Amino acid sequence: MPYLNRLNRYTWMGLSSILIWASLVAVVKLITESLSPILAIALIYSFSALSILLLNGFPQMSRMPKSYLWGCGSLFVLYEVLFLSSVAFSHDHEQVLMIGMINYLWPPLTVVFAIFAKQLSYKLPVILGFILAVLGLMMVVNPDVLNLSKLFSVLQKNPVAYSFALIGAILWSCYSVLTKKYAQGHNAVPLFFTVTAVSLWVVHFVSAEPFSFPNFKMWAAIALTGSLIGIAYSHWNQSLQFGDMKLLILVTYFMPILSSVMSMLILDATPQLAFWIGTILVTIGAIVCWKSTAERQ
Repeated sequence: MPYLNRLNRYTWMGLSSILIWASLVAVVKLITESLSPILAIALIYSFSALSILLLNGFPQMSRMPKSYLWGCGSLFVLYEVLFLSSVAFSHDHEQVLMIGMINYLWPPLTVVFAIFAKQLSYKLPVILGFILAVLGLMMVVNPDVLNLSKLFSVLQKNPVAYSFALIGAILWSCYSVLTKKYAQGHNAVPLFFTVTAVSLWVVHFVSAEPFSFPNFKMWAAIALTGSLIGIAYSHWNQSLQFGDMKLLILVTYFMPILSSVMSMLILDATPQLAFWIGTILVTIGAIVCWKSTAERQ
């Protein structure tokens, strides 16, 4: 409890973002099943952009570092489009769980990138923690981790969705590290969300996807989901700059377990035993990484 009392409000904001994210992947999938895939996420992110603009207002772009505005902004938009598309293009609920786990490569990657960026100091056991985390994620994708032909066979069932999730994980890791380096206290997330929403609408119209008008219940679900996503990202951007980054990175390692449980309950999916063994390995790897790194002053 004394440790919890020392956490500043920005760290708590980051923790709340993690909780929201872990709960929303399955909800987004349910919405995309009721509407055209890109249309659904375009509607969700339109509400996300609106909510975050109401919370933070439109940022003053002229005062922001160009490296943050254009560099981090591009990473943000690309990640959102790719990851949400991977969820929308999943063929079934089991693939949603797998895509979620591939996306959760970003926490260990963030540790590695933060070390290279000299934001974190480290001890050698961090390498073991990273290997355990990646091994756990590989076990989720393919229980027989040494059988590479089977791994490729699994990935070939939906290469587009899996590739989007993997590329997205790398992009979000870069965004997390570079935001801390270049943002200098600025928050352009409202702008990033607006550009993301516009980009999704462009993809929707260019792909000639049919437009189906949601009913009242679906509008409510879209508005609530979009608003929560906007709040989560608004909080996360600030927590990256002013919160306890080491603790936040640790907690992100536990997202696979929480998100998997939520997805299992919401989507009525039943993962295999190897899935849970993989999540345990991710958790062990998280603890090793947490013990082996420290935020540079």
